Amino acid sequence: MASICPPGKWAWPEIVGKDGNVAAAIIEKENKNVNAIVTRAPIIDLSFNCGRVRVIVAKNGKVIITPTIG
Repeated sequence: MASICPPGKWAWPEIVGKDGNVAAAIIEKENKNVNAIVTRAPIIDLSFNCGRVRVIVAKNGKVIITPTIG
């Protein structure tokens, strides 16, 4: 994954459990090449995009899966 995408951080395991909006702000601050999108589970679209990080949250708004580029 990292070899086909621009350089920069590509995974954020440390933000699992945080509020989704806070997590998205952290991601965009740490990698200026991506747009973090907060979305609820489950995710059906499996397309890959180097400029996107899905921040998947539960009903309570907390991140439940490690956000990664894609």
